[in-house]
Amino acid sequence: MKAEDSERRQELLSSAARLFRDVGYARATVRDIAKAVGIQSGSIFYYFRTKEDILVDVMESAMQAFVGAGQRALTEAATPRSKLRELFVGHLKALHGTTDETAVVLSEWRNLSPKSRRRIVKLRDQVDGMWDEVLREAAAAGLVRGDLGLLRLAMLGSLNWSLQWYSPKGSLSIEDLADRFLEFFLPMSKARG
Repeated sequence: MKAEDSERRQELLSSAARLFRDVGYARATVRDIAKAVGIQSGSIFYYFRTKEDILVDVMESAMQAFVGAGQRALTEAATPRSKLRELFVGHLKALHGTTDETAVVLSEWRNLSPKSRRRIVKLRDQVDGMWDEVLREAAAAGLVRGDLGLLRLAMLGSLNWSLQWYSPKGSLSIEDLADRFLEFFLPMSKARG
């Protein structure tokens, strides 16, 4: 694909993500997406086969950001607590760095065909697996206990909900927010690893 085609494709994905977030996938039309970037609606099909392909690419983009954040946390941190902190920071940066795409991932699952859903679920499972690995290490170090799957869901749910209320213009940086979440889930009195 030529550079200008790649740029236009990315522009279409960004516009689609914004529309899908603002009005929902079902209500956003190919014509709306094309209008947002100043092209004819039929021209979109040079870049994408279907509207669902656009949705899948938007979701994959956000999920890849979460995968990358998890991989960095696993390779850059040494202790279970520091790995969890890096997972929190990375997840929040991915979440708030691609807000339109992330909002689409969190809200538009129901609009994916079974085949497309499997592609996105595979990435989600990869992210969950990294969190599970770190939570097992944290449990072995005595930092957490109980149902680790439920704990992962509670952690990710809390982080994801920050999309609704967190503002980078506020008093907390992403790192500060991650530290507050970490202290909530793993109070320093428990810190041993």
